[in-house]
Amino acid sequence: MPKKMPITQTELDMVARLNSERFSADDLLEISDAVHDIPEDRRDWEGRMFFLAKRFPRQHYRAMAADYRLTAMSALIAKNTLPLGVLPQAPDGSHMVGESVFEAAAMEPLLLRGNEPFFEPESFRRRVLELTETDGKA
Repeated sequence: MPKKMPITQTELDMVARLNSERFSADDLLEISDAVHDIPEDRRDWEGRMFFLAKRFPRQHYRAMAADYRLTAMSALIAKNTLPLGVLPQAPDGSHMVGESVFEAAAMEPLLLRGNEPFFEPESFRRRVLELTETDGKA
């Protein structure tokens, strides 16, 4: 098993800088929709950052924070770790994602492992449950 390196001050500073960029659920939903309009063959990291750099001129950290939040959210969806807010995968491979998931992605602290953004899964799951409206009475 590879030895884990301690987190550096540079990494801590990057996490703090990325978390200082605030988004609403509507912001992330709008950005996600726009990113999905990019042709699939250009929707890789470079293509997304090119699009976000145009959307947020001279706001490099904001562009990166938006992409990282959506990437971290997508990773949780792909792992089926969310009990509510995400409907099963459609035949085309897409998911229907509820607003509570986007709200959680806007609110939860963003973390980094190397260059990989992530949300702490249990905290994110609890947040989605808190934000999900219920139907009926228990």
